[in-house]
Amino acid sequence: IVREISKLLLVLFVAAHAYIPNYGAVIILFAFGVKGLVYPLTHKSFESTSRMQELQPKIAALKEKHKNDNQRLSRETMKLYKEEGVNPLGGCLPMVLQMPIFIAMYETFSSTIELRQASFVLWIDDLSLPDELLVAGTAIHVLPLLMAGAMFFQSKMTMKDPKQAALVYIMPVAMVLIMWSFSSGLVLYWTVFNALQIGQQYLTNHLKKSRQSKATPATG
Repeated sequence: IVREISKLLLVLFVAAHAYIPNYGAVIILFAFGVKGLVYPLTHKSFESTSRMQELQPKIAALKEKHKNDNQRLSRETMKLYKEEGVNPLGGCLPMVLQMPIFIAMYETFSSTIELRQASFVLWIDDLSLPDELLVAGTAIHVLPLLMAGAMFFQSKMTMKDPKQAALVYIMPVAMVLIMWSFSSGLVLYWTVFNALQIGQQYLTNHLKKSRQSKATPATG
């Protein structure tokens, strides 16, 4: 399946390149397109995550009430999810759908001749290789750092549980280590997509606050 997706991506990129003579710009437009496709699912994911955070006091109360009966705790927790209309796995669906595309893009940039030595802007002169910017004689891969910054900012917006605070710092560092040697085209896609995620998260939070302020009766 991934191989077929990779072939389709190459066809799309080459076709788009005939009209947009810069593969970096093509990748950015592709990120916008994918974001548009998964926008409704991501919106539901954000809502599910928000509802899960709101349910944490009730879940904590269930844990305290049934701390000596794990089976009863599991049943009561699932019952609570059902009553509140919350899917505990809802936040994972957009990421699951993204992974085949991500892996296919990895294969596309790693194995296709068309994208080799394809430049983007400034220091990014080969989208099939990691980007390198010399800083004081040291080669720095800028895109993974930008991607990690976007992940950190998004995590700060979404994670409210103090028990998960460490993940805000751990995940961006882990992703830098994983993607440090990935092709700059792939990291560019992931960075742009994360930036769009931040925009959607900000919009979702703004609309939620607006609805809450309208629902709250004015006093005074």
